[in-house]
Amino acid sequence: MRGEQIPACLDVVMSEMEQQKQIRRRTEYEEDPLNTWRAWIVNSFVKRPLWRSWEKLKYSIFSRDVKAESFTEWIHLDVLGAICSEVEEKVLRKHRGKLLHLEAFKKLCKTCEVRIHEEFIDLCLLTLQARQQVAIQYKMEREKCYVHLIKIPADENESPNISEADLAMHNLEMTQASLLQQLESLEEEIKANDDKARQYVKENKRQLAKTYLRKRRLLEKNHERRSLALHNIELLLSNVEEAHNNGVLLDAYKIGTKALQKVLSDSGLKYDNVDEVLADVRETLDQHREIQDVMSSSTAEVTANQDEEELEVELTNLMGGTDQEMKPLSLYNNNNKTEIVIEDDQLIAMLNDLEVEDGTLSQVSQRTMESM
Repeated sequence: MRGEQIPACLDVVMSEMEQQKQIRRRTEYEEDPLNTWRAWIVNSFVKRPLWRSWEKLKYSIFSRDVKAESFTEWIHLDVLGAICSEVEEKVLRKHRGKLLHLEAFKKLCKTCEVRIHEEFIDLCLLTLQARQQVAIQYKMEREKCYVHLIKIPADENESPNISEADLAMHNLEMTQASLLQQLESLEEEIKANDDKARQYVKENKRQLAKTYLRKRRLLEKNHERRSLALHNIELLLSNVEEAHNNGVLLDAYKIGTKALQKVLSDSGLKYDNVDEVLADVRETLDQHREIQDVMSSSTAEVTANQDEEELEVELTNLMGGTDQEMKPLSLYNNNNKTEIVIEDDQLIAMLNDLEVEDGTLSQVSQRTMESM
């Protein structure tokens, strides 16, 4: 393009790009960013015929502006999509749950180093709203509609609409910021008046010093009232946030209760069933314990008898210096248990085989041995 000359092939190129859906007119894009069938039907059979009728009526009264009609704004869809993706990645994901003015959103884009011209932020926001990634509130001023508030949802499940609660929270936050600025300004004024009062005291101008001291006291009272108002607003914001967290906890409790009830219902765990099963378990364990006790007692008796016989045999082997063999006599007592009986001569032989140290026997024991 040289000077004001337009290339002859430009119309052909623009027409091909429009057919390939690479570009769209800005007016059409603002009416329907997603290019849906419903919007196409409304534009084709309602809006365009009415617009053409209005143009015929207007141009029958006023003259045509050929230069204005020849100027058409086009939107390259790929470029706009790339810009919206950059805004989503750098701005939306890092600042979820915020409600911002348009100017604050522009500053946020500059802070996050998003390369976008201010004139095209409206188109980007319109595209993000069509994707349900942001919510926009418009405001009419001087017969012109412009973007007023922008809401970034806290998560994907949150509604993208701006509710009254969001507006109330936004107003509280704006009031908080305004009060902070006012307090900073009052503190600077208090300090300035205090410095002037000290200066006039040094110059021995007591009346002027008193004047600035009175002004300082008024400013301090105003500062105290604003501080109290700021405290109340911060308390409200804290209560709202706490209520929101409590609501989240309550929803979690509800979900957990429903899940537990479903698990208990599916598994058949009920109080009556559990009580019956535990009663059966206790009864079965008692029966098993009784059986074990009976079996262990009978086994113990047999084992005791065997152990007693083995001990007698081992004792006989230990005293194995005698020629006489020990022949225990097994009898049965009244309890049907075997008893071992040793005869007198066997007992005397066993006692003779015992070795006793000298001087350890008493006199009575010696007499007993001599008599035997």
